[in-house]
Amino acid sequence: MLLNKKQKAEIFLYIFLKFILNKILKREGDVLPAHILRKIDKNVFKNFAKHITSLGIPVILVTGTNGKTTTSNIIAETVKFSGKEVCFNSNGANMTNGILGAIIGSYKLSKSSGLGIKDIALLDFKFSADIIVMECDEKVFPDVCSILNPKIITATNFYRDQLDRYGEVNSTVFGIKKAVKKISEELKNNNSGRISLVLPSFEPLAAFLGYDINADKKYFGFDESFFNSNYSNDINSAENFTGIELSDAVTCPNCKNMMFSSKGHTKNRFLYDFKCEKCGFAGHEPDIKATENISGSLTLELKEEKPSFFSFKPALSGDYNAANYLAAYSILKYHLNIGDDIIKTSFENFKTKFGRSYKKKSGDFEINIDLVKNPAGFSGVLKKLTESGSKVNILFAFSDRAADGRDVSWIWDVDFEKYKDYIENAVISGLRPYDMALRLKTAGMNPKKITVEYNLKKAVETIMNKAEAAGLNEKKIYILPTYTELLRLKKYINGIK
Repeated sequence: MLLNKKQKAEIFLYIFLKFILNKILKREGDVLPAHILRKIDKNVFKNFAKHITSLGIPVILVTGTNGKTTTSNIIAETVKFSGKEVCFNSNGANMTNGILGAIIGSYKLSKSSGLGIKDIALLDFKFSADIIVMECDEKVFPDVCSILNPKIITATNFYRDQLDRYGEVNSTVFGIKKAVKKISEELKNNNSGRISLVLPSFEPLAAFLGYDINADKKYFGFDESFFNSNYSNDINSAENFTGIELSDAVTCPNCKNMMFSSKGHTKNRFLYDFKCEKCGFAGHEPDIKATENISGSLTLELKEEKPSFFSFKPALSGDYNAANYLAAYSILKYHLNIGDDIIKTSFENFKTKFGRSYKKKSGDFEINIDLVKNPAGFSGVLKKLTESGSKVNILFAFSDRAADGRDVSWIWDVDFEKYKDYIENAVISGLRPYDMALRLKTAGMNPKKITVEYNLKKAVETIMNKAEAAGLNEKKIYILPTYTELLRLKKYINGIK
């Protein structure tokens, strides 16, 4: 299937708009040019998706509440390292416009007899990627899924997130499952094979996507030995997980009956031991699981006729990132047939771009930035920061703009009580700093260690000065922003030497 004249004109317009945006207005992103194209032509996404399908380009969609940016980037960077070209939304623009922009941006001009608008029909654009890897927001997933018809889908997890925007998490999951089931049935009816699902064994709502669906399913998860080997301080041991760290699936997503775990609901959420006695929906033993995390080396066990193991030193730490690596490895190993040597080298050298999780050196200090946007993710970040048992200096940049979610009550579900004693200094900025200050004080943190500074630039300087004065052995500063504060941070952090 060849591009028609209209599609060539749309690619040309996209390139022109992006040039104006990037070079003249000095703004980044693919979103605005794609938004303008969709205003001009409401079928632009569907038409380009048809062209991609005709080329036989495989599509991988990564969705979920936490970890989808990191997981999709790990997959894409490893595929690139293997020698293939990848189309992916590396900047985390995971709504419809961002995904469309990444796709149109992958069309490259191969030859032409002129560059004038009258010569559009003679322009020859070629889709430059061998594979598409897209991070996709949960809310737009059903529409994007129906348009792109992915062959592989992975879900990281589903937790309460911006309830004023998404609604309850169960309704989000049901919408995604309906879209997955529709594609599965279409493939079956057309004798076109089966869709591949890569799902976490430990999270009931994400695992539910594979329940009662005709698909090739792979489950990833954790062995209990992973937690027994992972922590130097008792607060994060497998025996001390609290209710907030459990899945948000209190009731069975299939029949609404109460869920239970034979190990008890105070155990950690990373085990697959959950079951509904009414309908039989239950966790799966993982096809691939993390068994050890010792001395910075993560070991994965593959469930095969003869079990095999894969060990590497992950560039990213923490349980959530271990889950991200598991999801990525499952796709790269089982579905893309990339060798372990390539995967190992890529995993160990993976570098995050400025975004959800980012590191930067500044003098003797290492600045660590992690996006926080919901209770489960926030608690997971705090857990990661305290793995060593050392005290930490944290800047909380907390706001309630539209992209952050207007309702800030979710911070009362973050388990600050467990981690308060590990916070040496807390500086708080953003539009709602006193909400966060009150939450920390209520958790039992010493108010003398809490500083409110509305000016974000001054807040960054303040936490650096306090960290210097604290004289801790671990020369690290942690900045935990909500989404809009993350974007505002970029210009300040990039300017720090």
